[in-house]
Amino acid sequence: MSLTFRWLGVAGVELKAGEQVMAIDPFFTRPSLQGFLKPVIPDEQLISEKLPVCHFVLVTHSHWDHLMDVPGVLQRTGAVAHGSANTCQLLHLLGVPDIQVKEIQVGDKLSLGAFEVQVIEGQHSWIPFSRWLNGRLPPGLQPPLRLQDYRMDVCLGYKIQVPGMRVLLCAAKSQPAEVLFMVAQESKDYYQGLFLGVHPHTLVPIHWDNFLRSLNKPIRKFTRPGRMNLPQILKLAQQTLPQATMIIPEMFREYTLG
Repeated sequence: MSLTFRWLGVAGVELKAGEQVMAIDPFFTRPSLQGFLKPVIPDEQLISEKLPVCHFVLVTHSHWDHLMDVPGVLQRTGAVAHGSANTCQLLHLLGVPDIQVKEIQVGDKLSLGAFEVQVIEGQHSWIPFSRWLNGRLPPGLQPPLRLQDYRMDVCLGYKIQVPGMRVLLCAAKSQPAEVLFMVAQESKDYYQGLFLGVHPHTLVPIHWDNFLRSLNKPIRKFTRPGRMNLPQILKLAQQTLPQATMIIPEMFREYTLG
């Protein structure tokens, strides 16, 4: 069975095995920082255009740039979403039926069609103002939501297996896999340990673009002070895993893995 992927921008990834489609953190609306002051409305037309078919959704965590467009995906495709307690509470609050929401935690194993999924500990880098972006959801939330209402409780990672292929995404700790999707903007020590422990044959960096910039504008890299940027990560990967293939994905272009 062939496995293809599309990078959906930010941390979003679409995996396709046969006719089955899994999306991780699909996000297209990209509101500006004004969304901290007034409610933000997902761009339903854009969601439908960019991800017209989906059967399963995995959410790593419940910040807005990972979760806010998931209700639109579920409404249009009938997919089922899997995520943390905060993720599930927010989806329910936004009108997603119970049957399309499954709460998961580290250690769970999911059989989702062609995909066998192991839920692992995820990696989320330090961010400023985290006390306003992380923790329990505030009481009395009502849609539409502001950006700070999408609060993270935990960050999940995923090891996804299809016949003959293991895919690792958003992992806090390394474990063997053929394909590694790695979030950019982490420390050198994190990447060195990840590369040596995973030893993938294909590396794909994600979440390196400016997620505040609309999709109708040219892509721009996003850099955090004190963290490795994309060229530095690629250089380290070439030194550590000289035989591996590195794909700097074009947004929405389909790639075949394996």
